[in-house]
Amino acid sequence: MTFLSSSEVAYNRNAVSQEPPASYATKIFTEDEFSFQIKSKDITIKLGSTREEVEQQLELHEDYYKHTNVYQYKDMSIHYKDGRVDGIMIDDPAKFKTYKTPSGIGYGSTVQEVFQQYGKKAFIDTKKGKVQSITYVMEKNKQGNYHVISSFDHAILEGGFQNMKALSMAFDQKGRVSFIMLASHEFAYNPEFNMDDIQ
Repeated sequence: MTFLSSSEVAYNRNAVSQEPPASYATKIFTEDEFSFQIKSKDITIKLGSTREEVEQQLELHEDYYKHTNVYQYKDMSIHYKDGRVDGIMIDDPAKFKTYKTPSGIGYGSTVQEVFQQYGKKAFIDTKKGKVQSITYVMEKNKQGNYHVISSFDHAILEGGFQNMKALSMAFDQKGRVSFIMLASHEFAYNPEFNMDDIQ
């Protein structure tokens, strides 16, 4: 199971793409963006869904990983907090091909396609010139919409991350999405682990 690491990418300012402010418009996203869909089957699993809503669409979970409190369904892994989805992860290519974000990003999407939908204002991890992962951190404004942020400075000053959500992707050797996660900031950067269960 893969989680975001707060060590290298998350708080490394140099990992943020530095493009001139005039070269992109700030894109606005709604709560709906934090979901995976199969439009042809009318399935939508989103952050904030209840466990009952998820299981009406995905049926009962197939496995449960107590040490991370993550439920494995036939199509995805889901973490719940207080009975609501706060983390969704997909990393199985065979299943991932059918799920997309509302912006059309899914398994096999290229780095360029991701940038076209979400912009280059992101935390980007590269190795030998190839993109390894891209993480978009989005903050909710007073109108209830989200915009991508490139620094955590003001959030730290204001004392909270509760209005932030993350969209994170890993890329394979061919530069295509091979893992994707939607999560609350808390789950993305501080996933819970039951250490008693790990030992």
